[in-house]
Amino acid sequence: MADVPGNWTEHTHKDGRRYYYNKVTNTSSWDKPQCLKSDQEKANTTSWKEYKTAEGRDYYFNPVTKQSVWEMPIELKRLRGLAEAEKEEESDEEEEEQEQEEEEWKTQEERKNAFQAVLTEKGVKSTMKWEEALKLIQDDRRFNALSSAGERKQEFSIWVTKTKKREKEEERENKKKAKDNFVQALTDWKGLKAAARYKDAAEAFYEEEWWKLLEEDDRDEVFQDFMEEHEKKTKEDRRKQRKEFVEKVKKIYEDHEKISVTSKWREVQDSLRDNETFRWLSKLEALTSWEEWITETEKRLIQEKSTAQYRHARKLRDSFRALLKEHFDAGKFKADSHWDDYIRDVKMTDQPQYLALIGVGGSTPHDLYDDFLENLENIYKEDRNKIKKFAKAQNLNVTSSSTFDWFDTALSREDGYKEIPETTRKQAFESLLEKAKEQDEAQEKAAKKARKKFVELLQKTREVSAKTTYEQAEKLLKSNSAWEACDEETRKQCFSIFVDQLKIQTKNKDDGDDDSDGDDDSEEPAEPTKKKSKKEKEKEKTGLASEGPSGSAAAAASVPSVALALAPPPAEAPS
Repeated sequence: MADVPGNWTEHTHKDGRRYYYNKVTNTSSWDKPQCLKSDQEKANTTSWKEYKTAEGRDYYFNPVTKQSVWEMPIELKRLRGLAEAEKEEESDEEEEEQEQEEEEWKTQEERKNAFQAVLTEKGVKSTMKWEEALKLIQDDRRFNALSSAGERKQEFSIWVTKTKKREKEEERENKKKAKDNFVQALTDWKGLKAAARYKDAAEAFYEEEWWKLLEEDDRDEVFQDFMEEHEKKTKEDRRKQRKEFVEKVKKIYEDHEKISVTSKWREVQDSLRDNETFRWLSKLEALTSWEEWITETEKRLIQEKSTAQYRHARKLRDSFRALLKEHFDAGKFKADSHWDDYIRDVKMTDQPQYLALIGVGGSTPHDLYDDFLENLENIYKEDRNKIKKFAKAQNLNVTSSSTFDWFDTALSREDGYKEIPETTRKQAFESLLEKAKEQDEAQEKAAKKARKKFVELLQKTREVSAKTTYEQAEKLLKSNSAWEACDEETRKQCFSIFVDQLKIQTKNKDDGDDDSDGDDDSEEPAEPTKKKSKKEKEKEKTGLASEGPSGSAAAAASVPSVALALAPPPAEAPS
């Protein structure tokens, strides 16, 4: 019973809008209650609602599209019979066009599709505003497929959303295709090398259309992923092919007319320098294949010829190789030692293994020594690279105070590290240590230069006296680059020594003035010698307690050498 006309009262808001109040339910509503509406208002099935301004002027608002207009919308006119009168005033041409449109677009869905079609065909962009799109489509007959501006704006908003979504999907699909094209191009790239960089790929493909579709970061990511997989695949393929190529090379050794088991390794390398199969193997792999072939061939020759002489020669060479290894392990020669120095240091003429090879055909002791060093060099390079990778993997930073025991212990957890000879491990550590020391020397040189400039700054500044405090000096000089170049602790040490020297020399000057003022020639008893304080002894050690010219300049003259000596203690070795 609350929804009866007598329970509702009409009121006007301060902004001019009318609202209604129900005294029974104590509720307010902007919408006119159904029981108060006229028959004409009840017949309104559209989304439009009629309101009045504070001045009493009628206007219409659509809560769905959030649109306000002064003129009565066409939907309301049709309901109230006013549209008929306006249609009679339109020209015959407009009537024919309207009839044609009504025949062409029978449903609301067809009208929406026609309006969206004109947006697409007229080149409207999804980034355009409604006002910009309106200029492109308003002269097309399909523009009137939707009768109200509110419907057009609403359909335009829907079209923009769909178009942006479609464009984003197309862009994502195009990027995916571009990445696939990039991977395929890298796969087919004949100039691809294991050491290829992103820069090389950019120079090769920058003109391709798919290249331009990708961002720089995306291209780099695709390239790095491809190279990682390519490297893995290359290693796996090489591992599978290595055995096959080793067997082929051994067959070449067998068939080559200039190669025999007594050939020197250098001669073998020269003979097969242009052979593609031989060049496919690394130096270490080729040398290993040669040694294996020699071993296999020697065994076969021994079985075929059964010559004690040949067996004896091989054993002599093996014996001498064993001697070389024994001497190397004992540190009697290094990888960079010369043959002449080696045979002199170990008194080679007294070694039976050496004497036994004299006059024996095949590789001479010198040849075997050179082969041994070459093999050592190849192994050392590989082991050194392994150690650097181990250190990088553990983020190990070698400083000038680092020790080999610390370095060795830290890397001992890495698989394969302990298999590397200790001499190689020490050499790799020593090279890193030497580099760290060079960096420390450069830093110390820069620190000395900074301390020298700081002391020179104190010397030039007349405002700094024996009574000046560090805080006063900081306010006075903190903007100077020489002040900022030193750290806080160093500045305080240098400043303290500088001021102490000023105080000592000021005191000496005052004592000298007092002595010169006395007229009595009689000698006074000498004062007992005071025990020097720890601070004074420290100054004497640094050279600041020595007597010299009076004044700030004289005091400063002796400070730089001390300031330069105030180097920070060496950093502790990482734990």
